[in-house]
Parts: sequence; structure tokens; C-alpha cells
Amino acid sequence: MLAGLVSLLLAGCTTEPEPTRLDGTDQIVEPMVSAAAPPGPEFDLARRSLAGAQLTRDGKYQARLAGDWVVVSTADGAEFDRFGTGAEDARIKMDFSPDGRYLAVGLPDSVVLYDFTTKNPTALPLPEEVERPDGAPQPRAGRLRFSADSGHLVVELFDERNNSRYWLHDLHSRREIVSPLPSSIEVPSDPRAILYVAGLAVVNGGKRVVIAGQEGFLVWAPYEQTFQWRLCACGSTLTSTVDRQARHVAFLTLNDEVVLWDPGPPQEVGHWKVPAVPLGAKPAVNPAEMEFTEDGGWLLAGPEHGHVWSVPDGKLAGSWQGPGS
Repeated sequence: MLAGLVSLLLAGCTTEPEPTRLDGTDQIVEPMVSAAAPPGPEFDLARRSLAGAQLTRDGKYQARLAGDWVVVSTADGAEFDRFGTGAEDARIKMDFSPDGRYLAVGLPDSVVLYDFTTKNPTALPLPEEVERPDGAPQPRAGRLRFSADSGHLVVELFDERNNSRYWLHDLHSRREIVSPLPSSIEVPSDPRAILYVAGLAVVNGGKRVVIAGQEGFLVWAPYEQTFQWRLCACGSTLTSTVDRQARHVAFLTLNDEVVLWDPGPPQEVGHWKVPAVPLGAKPAVNPAEMEFTEDGGWLLAGPEHGHVWSVPDGKLAGSWQGPGS
């Protein structure tokens, strides 16, 4: 399960970091080794997800794209079901609901909701509010994510000409809410940039959506239709992510540092260095992606030469070489 994991649980003693002061003088925590092991199944799931696998939380099912088909297979590799997308080679995002009932698949013109209890895929057309005249570039489904209680699904409506809008589904009442265009997004390194969405989370019974982007995060209140943008104050970032419970947003900076924020009320709660790539490592690739475990207690960076830290204290629990399978 953890093949290739090296340097895990190395013995060592370090001093505890000083508390975060939030005044610009915070200590950057150097990598240290935690006395606690990373969780087995949770860690394995996150590591495989980091490498591109789409898995249920219990590892029972996996989904993959094969041409214009989504193929669902069991843990032993046997095919369970498949359904067509009509969108071969499209950029498709997927997410399993934590309760294992649904698989959501974002397509260029719709979101497919596959129900494991009936083995039926249902297409949800993109909302009319985002449609454009024929010939104009159309928004498409981008990133999507279920809530931790599996009651809501939030979908990014990716727009190559503007910042994304967001589409919230209440899976019990079937109510849908589409956001307005967010405004007042400031990316200091590129003031004209469109916000690149790296992660989503919907919490509080659909009343709050947290969107991780470059150099900051956006909070959408669907029922009030308001947005709040918060800079991470950490300089240029390579990527970011948010845990499913929206307890933390993590940023990976171009200076090989991880900066951890609590999105509400917004405050920086952690800041630590990423270990250097070992000498002679092939390929010599720094981490470029991050993933929280499903319980939000661990943060992984990878997929090559990866690391796992406990959250929120940033204690390094181990490192590995090579992508997960």
C-alpha cells in the first residue's frame, strides 16, 4: 500500500515552533519529524489521488476516463459499470461523494451525477444563466466537489474570458444556486489574471463555499450572493488546496514554503519549509501539487518526491519518491 515510502518516522528531536503571531514576524518552521505515523488508508487514498486516481473514500471503487467512457471498477480491477460522456479527450473533473452513493463528472456542457444505488447516470445541463450566443466561447464545468456530509455539490463554471462563477446543488431538495461574477479579486503578481481555481469546498449546509486560488482564497455565501477575497500574503504561489471540511487552505509558494490559513475567520495558522529534492534524485522534480487527507488531518505534497505533514502544526511525518499508483 505504501510502496516506495522512505524516510518515514525518522528519529529526531527538535524544538517546538513559536506560536504564529500574524504580524509579519512569524517563524518559518523548518521540517521536523512527528512522532505520529501518517494514517494508513487516509494517507494512501490522498497519495493516489495526488497522482490522479479517482477513488471512493473506502477504496472500494475507482473511476477513470477511457476515451469517451467513464469506467467504474472495483478495488480488484473488475469493471463495475461504465457510461458514455460524448466528450472524448475533454478535460474532465470527477469527485465521489464521501458516503459512496454518487460520482460527479464535469463535462463541457453538463455535470453527470452517477448514482451507485441505481447505476443510473443523470445529466444536469449547465444553467441557462451562463449560456452565450452561438459561436461565443461557452463556460464549462471545471472543478467540482461534494460536501463532507454528501448533501451538496459545488461546481466551478470555468470561463476562459472571465473569473469563474459557481453552481451549487442541494442533493436533497434539488435546489440550485448560481453565483454572480465575483469581483474585487486581486492577484498581486498578475493584476489582470483570471483566478485559477485549485480547490473547492462547500460547508455549513451549503451556506458557505471556499475556493482556493493563486495567492489567496475566495469565500462565497450562496444565500446572500456575496463574495469575500482574502490574500494569503505569501507572495507568488505554485498551487493551493482546501480540505473538504474547509478548515484549512494551504498554499505552496515558489520559495518552496507551505503557508496554511484558516479561512474563517481568516488568519494564517502555519508556515513551514518544504524539504529540498535529494541530491541525485531522478527526476529532480519539486512538489507541484497538494492534497489533504479526507479527514483534513494531514497534508501531502507531490506527486514526485512527496512529503506528508500533520496539520496544522506542519510536522514532517515522512517523504517518498515516485508517484502513487
